[in-house]
Amino acid sequence: MKYVIAITICFFAHPAVAQDAAMPHHEGSAELQKMKALAGTWVGEMDHGNGPESVEIVYQVTAAGSAVMETFNPGTPMEMITMYHDQKGKLTMTHYCMLGNQPKMRLVDASDKQLSLDLVKNSGIKKGEPHMSALTIDFVDADRIRHTWGCTGMGDDKENMTVDFNRKK
Repeated sequence: MKYVIAITICFFAHPAVAQDAAMPHHEGSAELQKMKALAGTWVGEMDHGNGPESVEIVYQVTAAGSAVMETFNPGTPMEMITMYHDQKGKLTMTHYCMLGNQPKMRLVDASDKQLSLDLVKNSGIKKGEPHMSALTIDFVDADRIRHTWGCTGMGDDKENMTVDFNRKK
């Protein structure tokens, strides 16, 4: 028991923990900054062929500002996580898909109103395996965005799915 108490005291007395509030905040690329500005909950509708259904995305800035976590349909069987971060100064993402794969994408084009990411070659996706292969985010205004997901291996050669999201107030 003495050891547990000693370790606990050391942990909380450690300068890194004590100075947590003084830790540097990561700024990142302009594109990562755009993703950070999405922090919060967004709602939209999509149709998988059975009529429109509500969907939700939650953006959370994490890791001292060095990453953004996107949670699609949190708490549901359709929940998926996408992590955005800079790699060598360029926006990169890994999508943890309900299909069981993890496509990795890198920024290929950016403007004030749009970010486009495409699949990187060494994502570990097998030929013919259904996967997300591209993402375009349109920044309509501060409270509206549009996602266009490029999906490959789901019947047609490549299928796009578009969803409009509004910031939940």
